[in-house]
Amino acid sequence: MSVFVFIIIIVALVTFGEVAQKWFAARPSPTPVEPGGDDEIERLREHVALLAGQVDRLTEEQRFMTRLLEGGGLGGGAPSDESRPEGRPDSRLRGPN
Repeated sequence: MSVFVFIIIIVALVTFGEVAQKWFAARPSPTPVEPGGDDEIERLREHVALLAGQVDRLTEEQRFMTRLLEGGGLGGGAPSDESRPEGRPDSRLRGPN
């Protein structure tokens, strides 16, 4: 029985090797960079740098808005209940008149 299993393993390895060899041979080779492609690569680098700057700006805006919404931004957050006089509701909580 073990000879049969050994033969099956050998046949499977040989078959796998042939399939892999054909697959690697059929893959297209990487295309070389054209000699005049330097301008295009430089333009792409400039676009990536611009996009990175925009992402940084948006990140800073998001941090700023998060600080404002958390109440730690410009002038602190909403006043606490202890800072309001008794009987006077917070005017920001009222709806439109």
